[in-house]
Amino acid sequence: MSDIVLRDLHIFPLSSQGELPDALPAPGEGAKALDLILFCSSGELGVMQQQDIAAWSQQQTFCQPSPRRAFVSLACASWYAALLEFERSPCHHVEIWVIESPASFIQERLDCAGLGHGGEGLTVQPGIARMVLQKCQAKPGEVVLEACALFAKPAGLRGTEQLIKRYGAWLAAGLGDDRAAGWVSFAIATGWSDQLLAGLLHWFPQLMGQLTRLPSMETDTLHLLAIKPLHELHRNVAQCRSGALFMTTLAAGGRIGCVVVRTAKSVPGVVPRDKPHTVPVPASRMLPGTPPDYCDPQYRYVDNQYFLTEMTLHSQCSRTWNDYE
Repeated sequence: MSDIVLRDLHIFPLSSQGELPDALPAPGEGAKALDLILFCSSGELGVMQQQDIAAWSQQQTFCQPSPRRAFVSLACASWYAALLEFERSPCHHVEIWVIESPASFIQERLDCAGLGHGGEGLTVQPGIARMVLQKCQAKPGEVVLEACALFAKPAGLRGTEQLIKRYGAWLAAGLGDDRAAGWVSFAIATGWSDQLLAGLLHWFPQLMGQLTRLPSMETDTLHLLAIKPLHELHRNVAQCRSGALFMTTLAAGGRIGCVVVRTAKSVPGVVPRDKPHTVPVPASRMLPGTPPDYCDPQYRYVDNQYFLTEMTLHSQCSRTWNDYE
């Protein structure tokens, strides 16, 4: 089985309003042999309908054949959804764009979910990031992303407890005998984050004691949204850790996104892989004030579920899509 190898990661600086920089490359620009471009955002499909984002995303780079384009989302775990979509696809070379801009639109989405103004009090930190991944046999020292998962809180009074225990079991399976593994804190400024951390320390004290705890990139109500794990990956890859790195992001609706990051020389753990579940979303216009899809009760309680919108339809792409669906 091929590894998923990190080829590039760049986080672009934005103003407080989230205007796109003039030097932002077009989708696909500068990346060779792409067969998939994925866009994702906690703001769901409406982000692609913002005037500047729409104009930028429709720029064409001259490559043949043209890569399939799609949009995926699952609140602040949208980057993990993109990883799962790439993993399940027959594609070998993907460019992932995580878009949390413009600030006013993303804040409105956060407010509608009850996490922003009038709710948990989180304030948007806009951003945009680009990642390139390749499926291939990793060489020693290369960064590999493996065992991605999206856990959903089960229904019922003990749903949070069950979610914590399943997440802890996932950590234990991925850890194996690694004595140098790091765990990036999922902490954000919400009560649910505090509750999950307390439960993890209560039910898995030995496991958490074995992991080197690394700080969250969020320390106050300024919220990085779906770009949070990319900031944390960029920080920790730069530190050249020898052991596995467990990255986790909390998402609205009782969801946890997580992935194991290793260097190719390290020994992988044994983490079960479950089949992703996609929810097709038509490319229709989103009206202001509409609750996000991830808040809809019909989409809760399902692991590895995310929203998917196809953005290109050409004969080769359509045939490939039907083959692996």
